[in-house]
Amino acid sequence: MNILEEIHNCPVEWKELGEVVDYEQPTKYIVSSKSYADSYEIPVLTAGQSFILGYTNEKDGIYHASKNNPVIIFDDFTTSKQWVDFKFKVKSSAMKMLTIKDEFKNEVLLRYVWHYLGTITYKPDQHGRQWIGTYSKFLVPIPPLKLQEKIVQILDKFTDYVTELTSELTSRKKQYSFYRDKLLSFEDEIYQVEWKSLSEIAKDFGRGKSKHRPRNDARLYGGDIPFIQTGDIREAGKWIENYSQTYSAFGLQQSKQWEKGTLCITIAANIAETGLLGFDACFPDSIIGFVANPKFAITEYVYYYLNSIKDYLANKSYGSAQDNLNLSTFSSLKIPVPSLEIQSRIVQVLDNFDTVCNDLKIGLPKEIELRQKQYEYFRDKLLTFVAEGEYTDSTVQTRPD
Repeated sequence: MNILEEIHNCPVEWKELGEVVDYEQPTKYIVSSKSYADSYEIPVLTAGQSFILGYTNEKDGIYHASKNNPVIIFDDFTTSKQWVDFKFKVKSSAMKMLTIKDEFKNEVLLRYVWHYLGTITYKPDQHGRQWIGTYSKFLVPIPPLKLQEKIVQILDKFTDYVTELTSELTSRKKQYSFYRDKLLSFEDEIYQVEWKSLSEIAKDFGRGKSKHRPRNDARLYGGDIPFIQTGDIREAGKWIENYSQTYSAFGLQQSKQWEKGTLCITIAANIAETGLLGFDACFPDSIIGFVANPKFAITEYVYYYLNSIKDYLANKSYGSAQDNLNLSTFSSLKIPVPSLEIQSRIVQVLDNFDTVCNDLKIGLPKEIELRQKQYEYFRDKLLTFVAEGEYTDSTVQTRPD
């Protein structure tokens, strides 16, 4: 009997996630200092795409996850999740740690629940905590333990391959960061560089504008003018290609539209994240816009340099009100400014590295994307089949009639 026949013929018990999954608040595991360094031991995690934000040397308040004692970290606002099997601390209280309740540990595998969570398509449409009121109410089909083990074994083969590829890509990104930082250090005396402040080499430089109050006035939004927020920059690569909000004509009147190619720098929430606008757009005062004066600098060169000192800038913000930076910090920030020819060559070299590491059309990023889609296909087929007893294109989130 193959796995699909076994699934088709097996008994399935339906339970709410909250019946079988326990949660713990992260309060005692929140990192105190944001002075991260790669040489430190304990990773600081978020449940979002960034996952590992950095490493801390703090010794207390560590969650001791392991291969034998894994945990799912769940973002209580976005519903993003990560599987963790190593010691860690967390950045904020906006998550929950999920494990199997003691009374179900002989009946339900946490890894099976992990795979099933991936089939849930629900996305919150309002800002608020999701686990207790919503997510814990979703139903999960519970087949016999041995069948859970078989399903997990099959799906883990796919995720292991994705993990291996991702690990290799991470190594390449570290290599890229090393060469980028070396290239931008200008240690070789053959390079003639001047140190100039950003304000000295800027054609346009300032904070975004969002004058109207209240900021959530519905009249500001819903038009066709892209409105970039700090999260859009965090999730972007070199170029900001996507946005989660738009301004109306009314919104544009109280803001400022920046040109395509503008360097965006976050000074609140996600400190010193950078990206280049792929289109004309507005943004709030939590973001600085920078356009280089072409007589002195290339905007893309400045982007790469600020990336190379991101940790320095983030640490500089620690301890200030709400861990923010301000315009004057960047206005007075001095950077090495070689000739335009050297800047252009540096941009070309780093663009090639960036493409290899991040372009979804080629190499490892493309392979990871394809393998992830393959995993999702088989996951949805296996777990939807468990849930309904027949193939379907939709996933199960509520109890069947």
